[in-house]
Amino acid sequence: MSSTNPTRLSETMGPYHYDCPASILDLLGPPGNEYAAKWREACRARLALTSRRKPRPGDMLVLAEPLTFTDGQSERSFRVVQSGRKTILRRMNDGMGVKISKLMSRAWTIVPAPTAPSAP
Repeated sequence: MSSTNPTRLSETMGPYHYDCPASILDLLGPPGNEYAAKWREACRARLALTSRRKPRPGDMLVLAEPLTFTDGQSERSFRVVQSGRKTILRRMNDGMGVKISKLMSRAWTIVPAPTAPSAP
């Protein structure tokens, strides 16, 4: 195709990003080949990890696998805290605030903060 008519890409040409929204995936017909089927499966798996998970202040976030940080500490449990407008993760073992890259694409679970008992 010419520069005035750019190439049209399809899933059969080898896309490697798995961030296609569900609204687009839902519109697609049957996959054109095995690669397209695997790509759609990977997109759906990422959507399952990233949707409907919102840690709240006080919750404990537990990763499926421990992470080792640059200071040598390894941890898989973090407390979610609010600091002004920012939400911060603090390691459970030492309270150090940390950043976890691609957090929403990782496997983790939330242990909700304990609720105070209601007054009788």
